[in-house]
Amino acid sequence: MIAGGLFSVPGLLSLFAMLQLPVQDSLRLSVQTDRGSEHFRFPDIPPPAVNDAGAEGMWRVIAGRADVNSGGITCLNDGRIPTNADDPRGNFFLAAGTVEGLITLDLQKSVPIGEVVSYSWHTGGRAPQVYTLYGATGDESGFVVPDTVADVADLRGWTKIADVDSRPNGAQGGQHAVRLDRADGVLGNFRHLLISIRSTDRGDRFGQTFFSEIDVVTGDPAELRRVELPAVREISFTTSDNSYEFCVETTQAQELEEWTERDLKPVILEWYPRIVQLLPGQGYQPPRRVRFRFLPDADMPGIPAYAAGSVISLNREWFRGQLQGEAPGCVVHELVHVVQQYPARGRRLRDGAAVPGWLVEGIPDYIRWFLFEPERGGARLSAERRRVAKHDASYRVSANFLDWVIRRQPADARILEQLNAAAREGRYTPELWQKLTGSTEQQLAEEWRSE
Repeated sequence: MIAGGLFSVPGLLSLFAMLQLPVQDSLRLSVQTDRGSEHFRFPDIPPPAVNDAGAEGMWRVIAGRADVNSGGITCLNDGRIPTNADDPRGNFFLAAGTVEGLITLDLQKSVPIGEVVSYSWHTGGRAPQVYTLYGATGDESGFVVPDTVADVADLRGWTKIADVDSRPNGAQGGQHAVRLDRADGVLGNFRHLLISIRSTDRGDRFGQTFFSEIDVVTGDPAELRRVELPAVREISFTTSDNSYEFCVETTQAQELEEWTERDLKPVILEWYPRIVQLLPGQGYQPPRRVRFRFLPDADMPGIPAYAAGSVISLNREWFRGQLQGEAPGCVVHELVHVVQQYPARGRRLRDGAAVPGWLVEGIPDYIRWFLFEPERGGARLSAERRRVAKHDASYRVSANFLDWVIRRQPADARILEQLNAAAREGRYTPELWQKLTGSTEQQLAEEWRSE
């Protein structure tokens, strides 16, 4: 693996990280990551091209298979970028559980390749890129396109160009751009490119990179037509002690800027630090930068809001109708998700079980309905309804159950804090309820229903 130093570009809320690394001879590997802004804006690597040589080439998956939820191999050369940080249909990625895979590009003829640039975007472990790039004309002695990953160990007729790993110093979620070029000329004259892709985390079934685009440049990069990026409108602010930074993108919802400044901003500034205090953990550092962006309902149909990593997406149309209603509380709910940072699906846990979904959503709704806006009574249940309710029904119902459990325990029991810490650290098990309260989860649920 190629190692090097990581540094930040000052003055940018988006927090760029860049690496310029010598590889072999004059080959250069440039890695740039952006964990805050959108649309692949990097300091030195331009946005994806629309008319690069790869756009007309023939891409194939020859080992492994594309995930059924991905947009398929055509995402690599369609000249388009994903709409957000968790857009499966806007990316190509291998199926869950796939550790390695192979894809090829046939340019139809040998051409001098000046650079190869790969782009990826995700909120977490699917953002980094880990692969090896090979090139060939197809006329080399012994040339053959491998059928399996195992065949790469005895690869013939191919030139290894570089090993790529965009995980410097643990960089994970965000946008990653990797550029391969040579200081004194072209990478080589090739017709075929072979990319041996590896999972970013072998312990995570969902560690397959979300590849958004791969550009193959054969001429002057300055002459390429680039993806058109929208003019970004943002409202940025920080807490008074500069501990946390926030950015609300209103590019697609300029009519909500006044409400954001007047009503939403104070809620975020007050409640994000409070949520951090409510949900601490040994050695845990919550995300320091949180980004919000308003998206049209077409991009998140019927979903009011969702959090992915430290990015919160807000449904523009839904918020328009809830400015004086549920909009602030909805944001508080999503801020809790940002602080929770529970293990991703499929990730190996230390000694616990997968955190149940009802608890993942119940904790944010507890903080929202019982701490942030208790006067609204949004999670209140009548005695009649509670008798038939299920404590694990999630959201408001589970919030009501959690409130009941927390209130019947001594304050120093720190039920909420301990449940959250166990979930975040991979230690959660159903037996934890017995340890914290003296009763099993089911016993608590029965008492809650009958009270």
